[in-house]
Amino acid sequence: MSRPSAALCAILLVLAIAVLADLPVAGLELVRDGKPLASIVVPAQALPVETYAAQELQYHLEAAAGVRLAIISETDSQSAVRHFYLGHCEAAARAGIDPSRLPGNSYLLKVTENDVFIAGKDSRGNAFDMDTHGGTLFGVYDLLDQEFHMRWLWPGKLGEVIPKQRSLTVTAADAQVTPRLWFKVWRGGVSEGERVWLKRQRFGRSVQPQYGHSFGNYWPRFGQTHPEYFAMLPDGTRRPDPTADPGPEWMHMCVSEPGLAHQIIADWKAKGAPEFLNVCENDGWAGCACPVCLSWDKPDPGNPVPFDQRLEAARRAFAGEQGRRDEWMLQLGSLSDRYARFWKRVAEEAAQIRPDVKVVGYVYDNYRKPPMKPTLNANVLCGVVPQESIFGYSKLDSEAFRKDWSGWERTGCALFLRPNYTLQAPNFPAFYARTLGEDLKFAIAHGLKGTDFDSLTSKYSVQGPSLFMLATVLNHPEAAPDAVIAEFCAAFGAASSTVRDYFDLWESVYPNYSAAEQAEKIQAKRKYGAGLYGPYYLVADEIFTPEMMGRAESLLETAREQTARDITARARVEWLAKG
Repeated sequence: MSRPSAALCAILLVLAIAVLADLPVAGLELVRDGKPLASIVVPAQALPVETYAAQELQYHLEAAAGVRLAIISETDSQSAVRHFYLGHCEAAARAGIDPSRLPGNSYLLKVTENDVFIAGKDSRGNAFDMDTHGGTLFGVYDLLDQEFHMRWLWPGKLGEVIPKQRSLTVTAADAQVTPRLWFKVWRGGVSEGERVWLKRQRFGRSVQPQYGHSFGNYWPRFGQTHPEYFAMLPDGTRRPDPTADPGPEWMHMCVSEPGLAHQIIADWKAKGAPEFLNVCENDGWAGCACPVCLSWDKPDPGNPVPFDQRLEAARRAFAGEQGRRDEWMLQLGSLSDRYARFWKRVAEEAAQIRPDVKVVGYVYDNYRKPPMKPTLNANVLCGVVPQESIFGYSKLDSEAFRKDWSGWERTGCALFLRPNYTLQAPNFPAFYARTLGEDLKFAIAHGLKGTDFDSLTSKYSVQGPSLFMLATVLNHPEAAPDAVIAEFCAAFGAASSTVRDYFDLWESVYPNYSAAEQAEKIQAKRKYGAGLYGPYYLVADEIFTPEMMGRAESLLETAREQTARDITARARVEWLAKG
């Protein structure tokens, strides 16, 4: 896939400033006809991330050209005329390259007559940690990606696509590159290979936002002294909900209670009033049936219960007289307006203390729909947890996501994406790459500030294109999803078109059940409790029928024949077949 050079486009990173100066027109040669022309130079007291950046640069250039560029300390004698300086080298300072004032994970790239400089905003710590700033390392990956067209389709050597090139030249450039996103997280990825892959895909945090279900310790702290902080149940009590999962982490809050907001501010000030103030509601369907919270709500067009009869309907459900007891709060309809008003109240009070504060709340479950009225601002950061099914990311999920995202964007708040997409469809060839790619592009074009995906669960051989799409579009928002899929399939050599047919097959059978259809199908087959993700297996035989599995095996057999003389491509086909 043809893309702009690293000086003009920065993959996951946006080119903040790119100024071409008096540089060698043809760039700087690192390797010519299989002979090394430069050394890789690191600072005398190199940070771990700078050392790792040098190792990664050396490894990939050797894999491409078959020659190893030496890694030397800046204080060592240097026999090479040309140098590739990484990190906070003194030579970079002498050249006027100073990344110290850049945001984390940013970097400066400069090519002169005899030298290449990549100097990033780096920090101490393990190079693989999400909160270790690695601007220099990200700059190396950008260069390998943009200049030399290297790709990392999945973890491990088999997923590395490193084109062979006897000569390697870095394009003339003088650029400053800063992160497009504040943070880019993909949970999971605990193996060494996965941690390497995530870093090569430039996952990490330039800032460290504080979010996550935040009131788990409030009931132990205030249950006896301030019961008014907690949700009122339909029977008029404020106590742990007997219909919910046990534990204080499932207690919900009375968000209209002024004392709750004051307590949140007091706790935040005691921590030094950091930039991010976490007010994400505890997990599960939220609900407070007190008169004030109910008065903060607006009519929900999607709720069949008349607006003035919601409380009575909730009481009947809670008493076991109608529907499921543990879904009493759903009788109230969307609670987004009350939560948006709560976040606004906390943000206004916090901004008087720290004007740049960002109050963080989840857009989740029964407060996912956009509010009908409240107007927010950039002091509120909302983490959108999109609608999802057990089948992964469907077109119906996509439609709901775009509607919800656009509605929250109109409130004026800042937005990040916190989906559970990649937890779904365990161990089956679920193909949702194209839909996911288009929606990520949509979110980026509409104010996306960060991502936190849950989770990376090693489904590479069955869902490889979808996982690769996620990583690639966050790095290359300009990329067309079809081109990303083609790039993935191209790694299978002579079998590329057959592998494309293989994944097209899975896309053709991918379900687009509505929530009602999904529930009906599962209920018809459920005999025992199946946990959160188990229901997928109850209906998987309707999707992946013997006929479809046979067609898939036939395509893989064709791919084997097509790659018989290509060891790497054949190994990748066998990797697909393992599932």
